[in-house]
Amino acid sequence: MWKKDDEPRPPTTATPPTGVVQTPERPRPAPSPRGEQATIGRSITIRGDVTGDEDLVIQGRVEGTIDLQQHNVTVGPDGRVKANVAGRTVTIEGEVDGDVRGAEQVVLRAGSRVHGDIVAPRVALEDGASFLGSIDMSGAKTAGAAAKPSVAQPAGPRVDAAKA
Repeated sequence: MWKKDDEPRPPTTATPPTGVVQTPERPRPAPSPRGEQATIGRSITIRGDVTGDEDLVIQGRVEGTIDLQQHNVTVGPDGRVKANVAGRTVTIEGEVDGDVRGAEQVVLRAGSRVHGDIVAPRVALEDGASFLGSIDMSGAKTAGAAAKPSVAQPAGPRVDAAKA
C-alpha cells in the first residue's frame, strides 16, 4: 500500500529570513546567437589585436585593439584594458584606457573606470562608475565610428604657445 513518504509533496518556495535584503542580479548582455564565449583569464596578458566571431569576457590584461563588432565584450571586475574596444554591446566592470564603441550599447558598471571616448546609441553609467572623456550618442557618427576603432584625438581648441 501507500506510505506517507511515497505521496508527492507540493513544491515549496523558500522565503528569505526576516531582515535579509536580496539584491537583484545585474542583467548581463545577451549571449551570441551561437552561444559561444571566450574568456581571457586573470593571469593572461595579451599585447596586440583581438578579433573573433564570439562573445568575449576579459578578466586579465589586454593592450592593443579589441574588435568584435557583432559580439558582446565584457571587461570583468579584474580586467585591465589599454586598448580601443569595439563590440555590439560593451559592458565594463574593470578598467579601460582607450575609446569604447558599441553598435548597440555601452554600460559602465559601478566600480568601473574608463579613460577615453564613448560612442554608442545607448550609454548607461551606474552610480560609482568613473569616466573621463566624451560621449557621442548621435546615430550618424555611431554607425561609422563603430566600424573601426581609432586612436583618441585631443578635444577642444588648440593653443599655440609661441603666439600666446
